[in-house]
Amino acid sequence: MALIGKKRKRRLGQLIGRGKKNDLNWIDLKPPEVETAAVTTSVNFPILELPINLIYDILSRLPLKSICRCRRVCKAFLEILKHPYFAQLHLSRTPSITVSLALQKHIGHQGFLCFHLLDLDEVSRAAPCSTVCYHDVCHSRSQPHPYRSLTLQNADFYFYDRGATVVGSCNGLLCLYYPLQNAYCVFNPILGEYVVCPCLATSTAAYTYFHQSGFGFCPSTGQYKIFRFMCATSVDSLTILTKTEILIEMHTLGFESWRKIYDVPCPRIPGSFDPFLNGCFHWITTSQKPSDLICSLDLEKECFSLLPPPCHFSQSYVNKISWITVGILGGCLCLCYVYEDNLFEVWVMKDYGVKESWVKDFSIAIDFYSGLNMEHLNHPIKFLDNGDLWLVSGNSLVSFCPRAGTFKDFKVLESWKTEVVVHIPSFISLRHALEGKNLEVKNLGRARPADIRVI
Repeated sequence: MALIGKKRKRRLGQLIGRGKKNDLNWIDLKPPEVETAAVTTSVNFPILELPINLIYDILSRLPLKSICRCRRVCKAFLEILKHPYFAQLHLSRTPSITVSLALQKHIGHQGFLCFHLLDLDEVSRAAPCSTVCYHDVCHSRSQPHPYRSLTLQNADFYFYDRGATVVGSCNGLLCLYYPLQNAYCVFNPILGEYVVCPCLATSTAAYTYFHQSGFGFCPSTGQYKIFRFMCATSVDSLTILTKTEILIEMHTLGFESWRKIYDVPCPRIPGSFDPFLNGCFHWITTSQKPSDLICSLDLEKECFSLLPPPCHFSQSYVNKISWITVGILGGCLCLCYVYEDNLFEVWVMKDYGVKESWVKDFSIAIDFYSGLNMEHLNHPIKFLDNGDLWLVSGNSLVSFCPRAGTFKDFKVLESWKTEVVVHIPSFISLRHALEGKNLEVKNLGRARPADIRVI
């Protein structure tokens, strides 16, 4: 019996090992090649009698909590769920309606950063003015809390923040910036894996950080990239005039160097809330000229270009816009702005790059809603697939439904210093993403609070 068990386990490993380990673009990823034989192990689970591709299909449709539990059932399940093919298949089927809440809580002289997940689909179905119940994703324990309406799931990632700020999320990976150490870190909160990026060149007085960074994925190359805006100051030796230039420093995860892109339009802060579309990062510039208002950075070519604004954006119209940002709505680029301090409008570019394709999606008359002011609208975080707009207002998450013209207010953020990042949890492993690269992937282990060392 022991010999039979070993053969079955070896057969399982052979079937799982046929997937592409280095291909992280799930669109091009092929399912592992299988024969008619089913996957079996010495453990008597009927599901493991099914063909391996069918097992992948079933497990990839399970909720996040169930998958975390399956990883601890037996080695056979763990090997299946650790495979890159499963990670990409699961990511492709994860609805983009999950937001990660990075809760930065200070206790005495210590600062902690905790990551929680909130299912916006559940929130959309809940009653307004609801609060939350804390629950753990990766373990079965529950944490007592007086709130009961919504489920704020703990990603089991709790560590000393050391002044870290959240840069962004991509494919289930989160990027942090440590300003004191001038360092970046990328990690997966579900798996507990993290890497510390190579240090940037020593900053001089002529280069200052512009408090804006980005983290994204290039589908054509399968590479993850980090970039940040810098302000370079120089003095002309002849005229003794000071010249200021905005540039971008860019790093490809897994490599040693940082590159520079010069003469970049200066970004507004904040200038985007859901910035990635078509492999490009988008932002609003500080220019008052309408044609120079929207800029994009191509992550593959590492060059920037300007996008045309809506046709009605004349100079006089732009001068009356008190606040503006760019995001994604229904797979299209969109503009959200406040006009004359009393009208919030959303315009969508239906055909990317075509000026005439801008159409108005909806508008909100701020004075019409009792108790609503402009401050409630200047921190959007996400448009859902159904068109609902989600915003942060004080210690609340606010949902606006354009179809019904109604707001919902959810008291979920409490009094903590909170960063809200749109995040889709995944099982993308940094060990597979950076396989063959000269970069150490570390694991936080089970100790909490964890401590990420960036130096």
